[in-house]
Amino acid sequence: MPNTERVSAWSALASAAIALMAAVASTVSALFGVNASRDLADTQRQDAARTEISQYVVQMSEFDRTGGSARRNEIVTLARQVDSLINQYGQRELHLSASTYRLIGLFLTLSTTDLELAERMARKALDLAAHLEPDSAGGMHMADPLEALQAHRVRADVAAQNLDFPKMTREYKASLKISETEGGRNRYIRIEAQHFTRAYWALSAMQLVDALGKPTAQQCNEVRYRTDWAKADFEALGKNPEIVRRANRIAKDKCGTWVDLDRLKQW
Repeated sequence: MPNTERVSAWSALASAAIALMAAVASTVSALFGVNASRDLADTQRQDAARTEISQYVVQMSEFDRTGGSARRNEIVTLARQVDSLINQYGQRELHLSASTYRLIGLFLTLSTTDLELAERMARKALDLAAHLEPDSAGGMHMADPLEALQAHRVRADVAAQNLDFPKMTREYKASLKISETEGGRNRYIRIEAQHFTRAYWALSAMQLVDALGKPTAQQCNEVRYRTDWAKADFEALGKNPEIVRRANRIAKDKCGTWVDLDRLKQW
């Protein structure tokens, strides 16, 4: 083959190879572009879902503050919409905080009767807040002890409304244990959180026996013990709106404690 023909053949082959490589590069670039567009769209949808959830929680807070049980239907509807978005996207994509879950559980517990959803929300909050993670000293510490102890209190409230004395007791004990083990790094957890936990425990116990037809002597002994134990806590907290609203859920002090319900119910 003459040299000119040989050169032409090699040129044609090289051109074909370059064209093939360009086509492959174009295809890869197009695929990356499609994936990037999809990732961007997914991120935008997730951001929109997080924003929507935040708005729902703010609305629930407002309904809980202004209407309480009178707005229970609206609160439950919003909580279920949040639950639907969580199921659709998942926590791994939404990155919701423990406080978001805990607040939803709290609003449901205080103002509605959807205790199953309240329990699930409190459980999610606890899973996020109570897991251990490395600290700067090379050890391990609880991710968010304050949220964890508050989530235990929500679960205790659910248990009280479900007339489950043992579970209520376990959850309040777990909350106090966090105060004791984590309080060294946070004065609020060590002192104020303990005041609220013991006061809530006493009121939950009173609420539970109030819902019973007739409490047993053992149950009343437990209620009286809890109220006596929390006396200093009630005094430290004074006229607190959270104490008032919990006292208002109790119709009658069936165990004859020292607690003046009429006084506690007044703000």
